[in-house]
Amino acid sequence: MTRFDARVAAVEFCGDVTLQYPGNRPRQLQPLVLFERKPMKLQLLSLDSAPIVSPTHPDSRGNKFGYEGGTAHKVGDRYYIFTTEVLDEPKQSAVRIACWSSDDGLAFARESVIVKSNGDWTDDRTYRMATWSPMVAFDSTTDCWHLIYVGYRLKPGSKQIYNMSGRMMQMQSTVLGRDGISGPYEELGWVDLVGEPDPWEGPAEVCSFFPFPVADGWRAFYGSNTAPEFIDPQSLPQHNNTVVETKFWVGLAAADSIVGPWKRQTESNPVLMDPEFIENPIVTRMEEGGYVAVYDGGNTTAISYSTSSDGVHWNAEELLELGEVPAWLNATRTPLGLISEGDGVYTMYFTAYDGVNPDGIEPLWHDGFGYIGRLQVRIVAE
Repeated sequence: MTRFDARVAAVEFCGDVTLQYPGNRPRQLQPLVLFERKPMKLQLLSLDSAPIVSPTHPDSRGNKFGYEGGTAHKVGDRYYIFTTEVLDEPKQSAVRIACWSSDDGLAFARESVIVKSNGDWTDDRTYRMATWSPMVAFDSTTDCWHLIYVGYRLKPGSKQIYNMSGRMMQMQSTVLGRDGISGPYEELGWVDLVGEPDPWEGPAEVCSFFPFPVADGWRAFYGSNTAPEFIDPQSLPQHNNTVVETKFWVGLAAADSIVGPWKRQTESNPVLMDPEFIENPIVTRMEEGGYVAVYDGGNTTAISYSTSSDGVHWNAEELLELGEVPAWLNATRTPLGLISEGDGVYTMYFTAYDGVNPDGIEPLWHDGFGYIGRLQVRIVAE
C-alpha cells in the first residue's frame, strides 16, 4: 500500500467526492473535519525484541497460523488479551476467540476459549462460519464487561472461503464488576445497527465494531469494505484489480447505552482518517484528555492512529513508525489498544506476521504466523 502524508492527504481529500460502488447509489461525501486544538502524538519508547506469543509458546500447540486482532486491557495488576486464534486451513475460517492473561504483562497463558467457528465452510446464512475481532469494553451502567465480535458467513455469490460478510454479535460477562473481564460470557444477541447501510458500506456488510463512551452517551466505530465476490488471494484486498478499487473504511454509530440500538451517523460518515484503509479501530479515553484510536492502516512497520478531542470529530491519520524491527515482525497487522501505565506511558500489544509461508498458503494478506508483540509509547503534545 502506498503511504501518504496524513496532513497533505487531509487537505487534498477535503473537497466533495462522488463515490459509486456496485449496487449503491452515488453520494457526495462530506469534507473531512479536523478538530481545532493541537492533537496528541504517540512517541515510541520501546519495542520488545522478543514476541509475547510465538509459535513456540506452549499454548500455541495446535495453532498453525497464529493470532490476529482483538483488544487488550489491564484490570488491577493483571493484563488480558482477547484475540482470534487462526488454527488451521481454511486460513481465515478455522478460527476461535480466546482470552489470555498475565500477571506481569509478559508471560501470558490462555485462560479460556470464548467462541469458535462452526466448521461449515459453505455457510452463507448463519454468520457463524468464522469468529473474528473480539472487542471488549466495560459498561459502568450495567457494571459488566461486554464483548462484541464479528460473526462471518460466506459472502453470497462467492466461492472463496476467505471472502466473507459479517454481522456483530454482542456478549456480556456473567460476572459483575471489572474483575469479571475473563467471563464466562453469554450471548445477548446480534448488535442492532438501525436502518439501511450507508452508500459507502460494501458487500462485506459490517466487519468490525468498537463501542466507547462519550459525553452524550456512546459511540462506536463500525467498519465495512467493498471487496467484490472475487478477491485476488495473491495481494492485499485493497489492491485487487477490480472495476472499483476496494476501500476499507469506518463510520460512527451512536447509542444511549452499550446495548443499543445503534444509529448510523450518516451525515458525517465515513470517518476518513485515512482515505485508503482503516480496519479495526480501538478507542482509548486518555488520562491527559481526549481520545486516541489505534487501528490497522495497512502498514509494514508502523501503527496507524488518530486523535480526537471529543470522540466524534477525528483528526487525520498519524503513523507511529517502529524503526528497526526484529526478524519476526515482517508486517504489522492490528494494534490491540492502549493501556495506561501512569505518567503518560501506555502499553500497546499488537499482532504481526512473520512472512514465513514456504507453501504459499493463501490468502497472502495473512502471510505466515501471526505473533503477538508489545511496545510502549508516551503521549506528547504536538
